[in-house]
Amino acid sequence: MENEVGGLWPGHSGMKLDIFELYKSENIRLPSPGRCIYCGDDQTKLRDEHVIPYALAANTMVLEKSCCETCQNIIQKYEQEVLKKQLGTFRAQVDAPTRRPKDRPTHAKLHFVEVNENAEVIRDLGIRPIPIEEAPVAFHLWQSPMPRRLRSPLNPEQEHGRAWSFVEPEIAVALCRKVAEETGANHVAVKTGTVNRLHYLRSLAKTAHAFAASQLGLDAFEPFLLDLILCRSSDVAEFVGDDPFPAPPIEESDGHTVRIFLGEAMGGDEQGLLCARFSLYPMLGSPPHLVVVGKAKVNIEKRLAGEV
Repeated sequence: MENEVGGLWPGHSGMKLDIFELYKSENIRLPSPGRCIYCGDDQTKLRDEHVIPYALAANTMVLEKSCCETCQNIIQKYEQEVLKKQLGTFRAQVDAPTRRPKDRPTHAKLHFVEVNENAEVIRDLGIRPIPIEEAPVAFHLWQSPMPRRLRSPLNPEQEHGRAWSFVEPEIAVALCRKVAEETGANHVAVKTGTVNRLHYLRSLAKTAHAFAASQLGLDAFEPFLLDLILCRSSDVAEFVGDDPFPAPPIEESDGHTVRIFLGEAMGGDEQGLLCARFSLYPMLGSPPHLVVVGKAKVNIEKRLAGEV
C-alpha cells in the first residue's frame, strides 16, 4: 500500500510512504539489480533478499537475486539474534510469520524481582515460564537520539540511548501480584525481555539500505551503511537513530506492521542526504527510527515519482 507525501514530515520533502500490513500486503517481487546490494559482487550466485525480514512481513517485498552468500551469512547472524531472541516471544504472541512453526516458543520466560519503594532490586524471585496465552504482550526495541550525522554532538550516555518497551499493563500487574502473594514480597516487578543495541541498530541499517536499493536503485545514492551492515564498523550512532518529529498523519489500522518513509533531507549540511524513517508495529507507540542511508546522486523526488 503506498501514499505520496509531500512537505508533511518536518525537515523532509517529497517523501514516499509505504505501509505494510501483516495479513493484507501483496507479495511484491522486484527485479534483480544484477549484483549484491551490499558488496557489489556480480560474479557469484546471488540469492533473493527479503527487504523487510520474512519473520516480520513474510514475502511482502523481495528483491530478486540481490545478495551473495557471504553477505547473507554475515547479516543472518545478527538479524536472527534480533528476530528470535529479542522479538521471538512477541512474534509468537501476534502470530507473526515463521518458517518453523514447530520451533515457535510456547512459553514466555519472565524474570520477577522484589523491589523497594525506590524501584531498586532487593531480591531475585527467579525466572518463571508463563504460557504465551497467559503472558503480557511485550515488545522490546531501542530508543536513540537522531543519527549523529543530523545533529550536534551529545554526551556518551545520551548518544547511547536506552531500551524501549511496550508491556501489556493489566496482565503484567496481575502476574506480579500473584508472585507477591506466593513469595511474601511487598513490591514485585517483572522483566519481560532484553535488547542487544548493536544487533538491533545494525538490523535497522540493513533494512533501510535494502529498502532504498529496492525503491531507487543502487545508482541513486552513495551508500553510507555498508560497513555497519557487514560488521566492519560498530559506530551505529553516526547513521542510525530516531526521529523526534511527528510522522505525517495517515488512517490508522491495527494491521500496520511496518510503516516506512523514504526521501531526501532538505537544507543546511543535511541537503541531499537520503533518509529512511520507519516504525515497527506503530500502533504500539514504538519509536520512529531514522536511518541516514547515503548521499543522493539523482533527484530523489523525481526518482520516487518514476520520472528519472
